[in-house]
Amino acid sequence: MKKKVRESNIELLRMLAMFLVLLAHADFFSIGRPSTIDIQTNLLDSTLRIFFEALSIVCVNVFVLISGWFGIRPSLKGISNFIFQCLFFLIGLYVVTLLLGTSTLSLKGIAGCFAATQLNWFIKAYLLLYIMSPVLNAFVDSADRKVFRNVLIAYFAFVCTYGWIGAAQFMMGGYTTLFFIGLYLLARYMRIYQPSFTKNKHFTDLAVYLFVSVFVTAICVTLPPLLIGRNFQPWWDYIAPTTIIGAVYLLLAFSKIKFQSRFVNWCGASCFAVFLLHTNPNTLWHFKDLFIYLHTNFSTLEFWGLTFVILIAIFLVAIIIDQFRIVLWNKLWPIIDRINYDKDSK
Repeated sequence: MKKKVRESNIELLRMLAMFLVLLAHADFFSIGRPSTIDIQTNLLDSTLRIFFEALSIVCVNVFVLISGWFGIRPSLKGISNFIFQCLFFLIGLYVVTLLLGTSTLSLKGIAGCFAATQLNWFIKAYLLLYIMSPVLNAFVDSADRKVFRNVLIAYFAFVCTYGWIGAAQFMMGGYTTLFFIGLYLLARYMRIYQPSFTKNKHFTDLAVYLFVSVFVTAICVTLPPLLIGRNFQPWWDYIAPTTIIGAVYLLLAFSKIKFQSRFVNWCGASCFAVFLLHTNPNTLWHFKDLFIYLHTNFSTLEFWGLTFVILIAIFLVAIIIDQFRIVLWNKLWPIIDRINYDKDSK
């Protein structure tokens, strides 16, 4: 069989999505949202924090949309590779931090090795999406265009009303497989049927993404209550219409840029390691403390300069570490495959 070739434009987008995850976690997750007083006393710092968050909040939606763009084709090898990559980082970093003395041996620590805590929600939500993908693919293959379109319209109308205002708490702001299913189907629909809104030039798509980010920034700077509300987070949830629109048009922009790069493909194959490295239960709080310290002790421009250098370094370190995981996987998979073949042949 002909080996599937990665599309470098989408791999570059995958890399960008992972970098945006880093950026979002270095921004609001670590140093928090600016308060009304922050906006009044330090407008530059507050505006940059809001703008970078507005740019990066699309990160998870983009990653899921990419899965829907190509379609998940579930297989034992695929799900085993995903689980092995997660366990490699979850268990490996726990062992390393135990040896360094920054973690302690505990039942909670062991549970964290298997994502059995409230952290690493994305691993579990995406794993369930993978499990459900045959059902979703069957719907995509059997439904006609009109039915498919109407389901999407009804789904996102519900999400962007009841879900967005918090009247449907089970949507959890988009931190759930239920929302991933909608994104997955939306991307499949766009790829298969190419509706009119997908046919702009790539720079127009990119302009929409940037406009949405600027719009959210302007709204939050001029109307701080819409930035800092506790019960209503209109711009910082994955189900926010602005977040969905920004993610969709960012995907569309990159889908129209055609090029091939072995380096980009190589990095793209390992970029999920970036998420697994810095959101690990044993590293996440150190990551957060680092950016709190930097924001407290450096000027606005110094902070963001240092932040981008550190984030690029973390990204590259994760890619390099993942190469050891790939070597182990390439040795382990033939054994698993052989055991499974022997079982089936009996």
